[in-house]
Amino acid sequence: MKILSLIVVAMIVFLSVFSCSIPPMDPKSKLAEWRNGVWLSADGTYTIYTNTHYFVLMASGDSTSANIYCGASQVQYHNKGMARKQVIRVRQFPGGDLTWFKENVLGNNAEIPLEIDSTQFAPNTCNIKDGIIYDSITEIAKDYILLSTCNGDKEKIFSNGVSVYLPKDGGEFYSMRIERLR
Repeated sequence: MKILSLIVVAMIVFLSVFSCSIPPMDPKSKLAEWRNGVWLSADGTYTIYTNTHYFVLMASGDSTSANIYCGASQVQYHNKGMARKQVIRVRQFPGGDLTWFKENVLGNNAEIPLEIDSTQFAPNTCNIKDGIIYDSITEIAKDYILLSTCNGDKEKIFSNGVSVYLPKDGGEFYSMRIERLR
């Protein structure tokens, strides 16, 4: 009877350890999950991340001195970082003309998926090739990922819905996820 009890206890311990443990996510999954949703920056910029796209809307000033930016990009997450390619941009600096850019990404009545070259992720920097920006992972911790973006800047993305943009010349610019997409 004692041996049977020990076997039952051992089975319960074995099952609880292996059935309840959550395997660690790979960097690609962390980036996709932690980015997902609607983000709001302190300056009022809205950024929406999905699994395959992100959209940015920023406006400030007034009708005589408008500062407007609206962009849509394809995005692809990878274990080495995040690749993005802008397909639409509308921009007006205060006192300047409205400029815009659009790249056709439609083919056969569907969007042409973003194809990346994972060898373009370079450690501790971003790389740009064929219009695709490759932001590389510099550091991975349990609760954040540090991305190297362009011009020596970095971005720290936390698991709790906070993101901090860190320009190479100093300063911190925070964004908060205000809604998670399903």
